[in-house]
Amino acid sequence: MTITDAHGTAVSVPVTVPTRMSTRLLAVRDYLVVRLTTADGAEGVGYTYLGTTAAKLARSLLHELVAPRLVGRDVAEGDEWWDELYREFLLIGRRGLVLRVLSAIDIAVWDLRAQVAGQPLAEFLGGGGAELVPAYASGGYYHPGDPIENLRAEWDRYAALGFRDFKIKVGGAPLEDDIARVRAARDLVGDGGRLALDANNAWRTVEEASRFIERVAELDPWWLEEPLSPDDIPGHRILAETSPVPIATGEIHATRWEFRDIIGSRACAVVQPDVCVVGGIGEWLAVADMARASDIQVAPHWNANVHVHLVAAVGALCVEYFAPEEGIFNFESLVTERLQVRDGALVLPRTPGVGLVFDSPALERYSV
Repeated sequence: MTITDAHGTAVSVPVTVPTRMSTRLLAVRDYLVVRLTTADGAEGVGYTYLGTTAAKLARSLLHELVAPRLVGRDVAEGDEWWDELYREFLLIGRRGLVLRVLSAIDIAVWDLRAQVAGQPLAEFLGGGGAELVPAYASGGYYHPGDPIENLRAEWDRYAALGFRDFKIKVGGAPLEDDIARVRAARDLVGDGGRLALDANNAWRTVEEASRFIERVAELDPWWLEEPLSPDDIPGHRILAETSPVPIATGEIHATRWEFRDIIGSRACAVVQPDVCVVGGIGEWLAVADMARASDIQVAPHWNANVHVHLVAAVGALCVEYFAPEEGIFNFESLVTERLQVRDGALVLPRTPGVGLVFDSPALERYSV
């Protein structure tokens, strides 16, 4: 299990139709795919999401700074390699780009470990008994065209897959327009479904967020996600204490130490660690343990291909799912084996490891 090579491929994948979230335009998504090769010829793969501009930077960081410190390490030795690299790069990367690269590497390391054990990652982590993993349909972006008709058409497609729960974007339109969208989405999911709202850090103050919350509270949202800047943990705590709508946050936060502050101050009712952001699988598991010890629910952000295993392993709330056909979260255009949906849930993959098989022609086509 000695690492002999760490290689990264930087890709930029256009979304089907350029669209908006609450705070910015979305036209492409950047990813870094990492392959770790061992002395006996085994290969582990991982990846991370890099917004719309940073794939090439992440690849350079991997090859110039990180890979030389990985070669020769034994991935079976535990997490000492992670601790050493984290400390090595404290001055330039306690969060952000460096942590995303470490996240991709850590996913590849766990992929190798589970492959050697001959087990799917969920089973390797002590779970994986269930065939189906709970999931919700995520979308509701600000697409061109009629906003209500867009929601209706998107929900019809997800409902046909058996989904009952839906998440839409808010905070990116005038207040009355957003309220109309939330009402329409609430009617679409009906009494049997749950509706989550995602603001993507839209509001600058607790007061601005509270005005929106007052208007939508009667519609019983499942949660309101990232109403404020991710760095405004005190503001999220105030909202969590006062809001009739549960507050969710955590998708941009990294390491167990940041989440210790969020969870310890009870700044949310739902915490949303992202395995591609937090530092990898080891850090994600540490965050999940802290949250469960504090009776805070865990609903990971994005990256269902890895999170389906983690949710199955620890019994978290659900996985966030984007249908590839919607062309919004387009990671699965890079793999040959897509996640399968059954009755609005995800089928837990049974191949050893994480189960990511990358499509070489697709990686070449989108390479930057």
